[in-house]
Amino acid sequence: MVSILYKNDLLAKKVSRVVDAARCISSHGLTLGRAGALFMDVTELMTEDAQRKVAISPEYSLEEVLSGLKGRYFYTTALKCSIEQYTKTPMDFSCIIRINDNCNAFEIIADNLIKFPIELSPVLKAYNLLTDPKFSSACFIHSYPPELESAMRKIGYDTKRFLNMAADFSPDQTWTFKNSFAVIEQEGNSDFEATLSQALGKKTNVYIPRHGLYTFGIDSIAASDKALIINHFATLINRFC
Repeated sequence: MVSILYKNDLLAKKVSRVVDAARCISSHGLTLGRAGALFMDVTELMTEDAQRKVAISPEYSLEEVLSGLKGRYFYTTALKCSIEQYTKTPMDFSCIIRINDNCNAFEIIADNLIKFPIELSPVLKAYNLLTDPKFSSACFIHSYPPELESAMRKIGYDTKRFLNMAADFSPDQTWTFKNSFAVIEQEGNSDFEATLSQALGKKTNVYIPRHGLYTFGIDSIAASDKALIINHFATLINRFC
């Protein structure tokens, strides 16, 4: 089967940047050997031929109507793929999905059938809240920075304290995530998915104890940069506090 990237240089370039972001966060130890999960809106990069592609999967229910997603396409990586696998053959371990006209289900149109990350549902709900056109290619990255886990445990999962300490170390750099960084409860809470979706939809970077970090960016490089900066300050807190 010919990849959807074939003869679509813009989409191929965008995916290559996602691969670069995955490689970057992995090289800094933020994935524990796994690629993490990456999500990106690719609607504007879909050619007419791509939009006419027949689905290669059944429809998957969204469980609710997300009217803001009508006619949109998203790129998502697979569940539990290793960074080595993903960066070598990205479209073997990712896919592009299409939201149906009723906005209550989606289907895979390319390149492969994959198992979806558990974050896909709350992330799609977050995209439904992003109505500003400038976020048309917005990207979310889920990573696991061990330094952040340790630092947050040390300061009692106090977001305000973390931001204040980070500002003390470097007041010029915290603008990338200051006032948009939150801790929410672990999975198992019935409101977990709604809380995560709302936080991400507000362009908030979210930390979930023992589960990891979600960073938002206007593209994959911006999202990975935020993850690296947050982890950098966590490293300093662990070292000096």
